[in-house]
Amino acid sequence: MKVLAFAQLLLCTSALLVSQASAQELKRADVIHWWTSESEAKSAKVFSDAFKAAGGEWVDAAVAGTDAAKAAAATRIQAGDPPAAVVYNSVKDIDDLVKNGQISTLDDVAGAGNWKANMPAAILNAVTRDGHVYGAPINLGVNNYLWSSPIALAKVGVTEPPKTWEEFFAVGDKLKQAGVIPFAQSGMWYWYLMTFGNVLATQSTDAYTKFHVMDPSVFEMPEFKKAVEIFARLREYSDSGVPGREWNLSNAMVMRGEAAFQLMGDWAKGEILAGGMTPGKDVLCTVGLDNSPVSISGDILAFPVNTNENTVEAQKLLAKVVTTPEVQLAYSLAKGSLPVRTDIEGAAFDTCARVAVEQQAAHSSVPGYPVLLSPDAAGSIADVLGNFWVDTSASGSDLIGQLEDGFSSLN
Repeated sequence: MKVLAFAQLLLCTSALLVSQASAQELKRADVIHWWTSESEAKSAKVFSDAFKAAGGEWVDAAVAGTDAAKAAAATRIQAGDPPAAVVYNSVKDIDDLVKNGQISTLDDVAGAGNWKANMPAAILNAVTRDGHVYGAPINLGVNNYLWSSPIALAKVGVTEPPKTWEEFFAVGDKLKQAGVIPFAQSGMWYWYLMTFGNVLATQSTDAYTKFHVMDPSVFEMPEFKKAVEIFARLREYSDSGVPGREWNLSNAMVMRGEAAFQLMGDWAKGEILAGGMTPGKDVLCTVGLDNSPVSISGDILAFPVNTNENTVEAQKLLAKVVTTPEVQLAYSLAKGSLPVRTDIEGAAFDTCARVAVEQQAAHSSVPGYPVLLSPDAAGSIADVLGNFWVDTSASGSDLIGQLEDGFSSLN
């Protein structure tokens, strides 16, 4: 009798453990992303903590480097072992996956969360194909902040960031004489492309758009030629350590006062905060130069098709959690981006976020390159820009010719 009772107890206990394990598996999601810097990891924790509080289990699958993370996701999807979720920074990344039926729709989650009424149309349209939603937008990124070091500027008697390129180069000359690096460029391919786009946006939104849709008529525009001239000149105001340097290292140079300026997105705020500094005070923030429009893009979470019902439920839960107003606000404050939802009180935004909102109201916005260019096209154009940057003997005319050749091969 005792043996039978023990066996029954064991069976009940095992059943309970199986039930608990099933419940845990039901909401378990492994997420591939590249958020490996200190501030990015803290931002990711906002999502993972919120998912856990909702009954999920975030299994972190961080891979250093954007390209490496995307490649890791592609390998697993092709091998039939897809992760539950993947972060992408280009909505074009999902095009082939959608065509091949490898990404799940989020129509039910989007409907329940009222995304259509509470997300910018351009952002929601970017993840919509044939009327179906294929990704969860998770932030609204401002790509073209001019981050300035008050420590560096003080060395040449300057108290405010430049407002025009003319002022920028005038201050840059003084900084060079004082032994300070004027401009901290980051040296991965996508940063060359983003910098060039940010420069182009200061000259003409029309030229900016034509360039990013690969319209060859852009090469005849005076505004484009002026942007090339500025981009070429920037090389003279940077340092020899650019090639291969990631953004957070350039950001640290500005934070320490080793460099005066950096053109970089709002994610720089996260590193500034992680360093115990205040964005807008210890590192100054303005948007672009010459009354530039705001360049906007953002990351998305996409959910590869999975045959496991438990994983599917976890995917839907995660998509729901990361797009709620409360989580969006907390994530944005940690990362430095703007919330992707429009139904969030703006009073909670920091100084630099308000600067971007005011700039957008005054001078409109343009979509960042990840919204307009396919990954292959972006990589090819960026390679041209990167090679030009390190070849200091190349002229602006050389760059225009190389870009023309590149457009011809891509179109």
